[in-house]
Amino acid sequence: MKPKVSIIIPCYNQAKYLPKSVASLQAQTLADWECIIVDDGSTDNTAEIANNLALKDTRVQLIQKINGGSASARNLGLKHAQGEYIQFLDADDTITPDKLEKQVTIMEQKGQDISYTAFCHENSKGERTKSQFIRLNRCRVLINWGLGFSVPIHSFLYKKVFIQNNKLEYKSSPREDYEWNMDCFALHPSQVLFPDLCGAIYVHNEQSKTGTYIRMQEGNFEFMAYIAHKMKGFDRILWAFRISEELWIWLLRMMKYRSTAVVKSVLIIDIPWLIAAFLLMPLSFWWILVYFIKTYLMK
Repeated sequence: MKPKVSIIIPCYNQAKYLPKSVASLQAQTLADWECIIVDDGSTDNTAEIANNLALKDTRVQLIQKINGGSASARNLGLKHAQGEYIQFLDADDTITPDKLEKQVTIMEQKGQDISYTAFCHENSKGERTKSQFIRLNRCRVLINWGLGFSVPIHSFLYKKVFIQNNKLEYKSSPREDYEWNMDCFALHPSQVLFPDLCGAIYVHNEQSKTGTYIRMQEGNFEFMAYIAHKMKGFDRILWAFRISEELWIWLLRMMKYRSTAVVKSVLIIDIPWLIAAFLLMPLSFWWILVYFIKTYLMK
């Protein structure tokens, strides 16, 4: 009998966190699942830990591959998935006990393609804070993802036939989850929202905020350049609008951190569209003002 849900965990040197992640699956009120751990060429004892978990619970299986990144690991997991629904989960994150049951129940009743829950941030002390919930569409994902909101991949549950019929796959890019969501919501999937269910727990590894923010924006500019060829028609204007937002963030961070570290990544963008982004900056001012207040003044 095929499992109801396939949980795919890409794993690279995550032996320390993997048992807690799998434990959150074993605590699910929906017991009809399989967990596919894809060891992406780890150099620590991740494979040993995963194999021990599989020996203790037949719902857990280990697949090993040479290192190729989390996108390739998730795609390999999709090829082996037997469930009707797909749940992606990173090895250092967890989900709450009732997440799968509630999502599967409503999705089966309504025949929806995607559902997603609210999520909570968890710090190193185990303290949790609920994130603001937002309804997603492709426009909102394109212009606002990572600026005021983002949704971790383990908030979502997908109908496998939706992924298969649309030949969706993860792509190795500077922002893999960002691109995956752009591809998904470009298809205008039927959705079920769970704004009151904090189903996904996003665990933070404490790092320097300055370094994290700079690296994040470097990746954002790289991603904007990477997807440029996909932008057609009105999407091209939205894409330039997003770059104008990034330029505002760059200016704010220059003032806050006295740093010009992201200048080189700005120059990845084609000059004509970089000029267009500059011209759109007055329109994006209010979006960035809200982001600035939430990020710097309300903490």
